[in-house]
Amino acid sequence: MKLLLSFLLILIINSNSYCQEIQDFVTDLNGFRLGQFRDVPKNELNTIIQENKFDDGFEYEIFLVEPDTSVYMLFEYANYDLKTIWSIQLTGTKKGFDCGFKGLKLGMPEDEIESLIGEASTVEDIGGYGDKWVYDNTNYSLEISPNGLLAGIKIIDQSQEFFTISDITEIPNFKKYSEILNSENRQLISNILAPGIEVYKNDSVYYFHSSMMKEINEDGSGIFSLAKELSQILNRIDPMDSLQYEENIRVALGQATLHVAKIKLDGNYKEIVFKYLFGKYLIWEIQL
Repeated sequence: MKLLLSFLLILIINSNSYCQEIQDFVTDLNGFRLGQFRDVPKNELNTIIQENKFDDGFEYEIFLVEPDTSVYMLFEYANYDLKTIWSIQLTGTKKGFDCGFKGLKLGMPEDEIESLIGEASTVEDIGGYGDKWVYDNTNYSLEISPNGLLAGIKIIDQSQEFFTISDITEIPNFKKYSEILNSENRQLISNILAPGIEVYKNDSVYYFHSSMMKEINEDGSGIFSLAKELSQILNRIDPMDSLQYEENIRVALGQATLHVAKIKLDGNYKEIVFKYLFGKYLIWEIQL
């Protein structure tokens, strides 16, 4: 166990690599999503077995995934936002464990890994722990054990490096986002919801409490039920009627510009707020 924890800590050092053009940006690993709230791993994985803070203010927490100590997950939180997940790392020795990442499984040999995601751009020697495979213009890396088997995967929220300017062409129009919300396809719906979404209704605030995959399967937080409620409201809206619907931007000093859709129906006011995350505009807040 101590050996594996040391391995995890070695791999998180010098993990920042600057790339100007992104080719593949992955947000999910083993069902968890970058940007989810910090309490999500604890809600699902229960016990923190190790935690600490780096000199730069970044913090990390390590959780046991398998009771036999064969799989761990490490979550990092950036010094500029300690409330949300900045990086996710899965490490272990359990052969065949599905990583929830591009079809990879722990213990896979190098040739199978390359057949799924290609050759690494750079291979870094990490001493007795094996090699680190780095893929340029992506936000992920792999750890390969000394005997040539997959031992770990790490994804990082490098949005500040890859998506420096908001792309207004990514703002979803009324037709697009209303169709997705009406689809009842939770996987598809989750892709237009910010991982840290908050929904306000009747003086209560709703947000994802568990990993994104568990939420998609079970809707324990009720977010998808609330998204369905919103879709039913949108079905009654004529987006061309300015008395019912309008869109504008919200600007605040020191904060990202938000895109806001305002809905007026039956004397009630509702709001959908979009924020630029991971290179696209996602629903950040819903006011019901």
